[in-house]
Amino acid sequence: MARAGELRREPLITAATLWALGSTWYLISEAVAASAFPGYSYTRDYISDLGAVREDPLDERRIDSPLAEVMNLGFLHQGLFYLLGAVFLVRALPGGRGRWAFLALAVVHAIGNGLVGTFHSDRADGAAALLHPTGAVMAILGGNLATIAAALLLRGHARTRFARIAGFTLGGIGLTSLLALGFATTSGTSVLFAAGTWERGSVYAITAWQLVAATVVLTAGCARTGEVPAR
Repeated sequence: MARAGELRREPLITAATLWALGSTWYLISEAVAASAFPGYSYTRDYISDLGAVREDPLDERRIDSPLAEVMNLGFLHQGLFYLLGAVFLVRALPGGRGRWAFLALAVVHAIGNGLVGTFHSDRADGAAALLHPTGAVMAILGGNLATIAAALLLRGHARTRFARIAGFTLGGIGLTSLLALGFATTSGTSVLFAAGTWERGSVYAITAWQLVAATVVLTAGCARTGEVPAR
């Protein structure tokens, strides 16, 4: 049993496992959808292009993603697994109101991914024209803020020190990339990199932290399992 102030081991390992599965599933979904999309560029094109067909209202391009369903399922599962992992992290933490702020941000991230995966960027009018970009901002902003919030919550826990440092660093990179993406989208001017690169910077900051946190927690958990109990 965990002592007061310590992280509870079982829910922490469950959270790490869910984050590893969610982020890996998402990245594989993206790679599979991109491999079937002729001429698709990771640096130039938007991630949402992989989940859309017909015309993209953002820049009036014709988009036809052969495996759009694969990408959209990737969005949905990323949001779901991130949220489930957040629930278990909250259970692992000893207490504090900050846990609920983190969980609220995880909910925003999950809802955003749900909107992106349900309302695709292939409609110039109707609900999708509003809900898709709204969902994208919710997913990216909520996910990066949740990453920073999780890093704050893990202060004082030696076993998660590297995950905490990575959380602050990657969260900052993600938010900076989101700002650059917003400027590039609204102004039509690239800032050092194409919009697709900035979008991936803002999204991959979230998935990278999930993988880092999962690796740190699961590695520490395996090491602890192999310890010889004190007598």
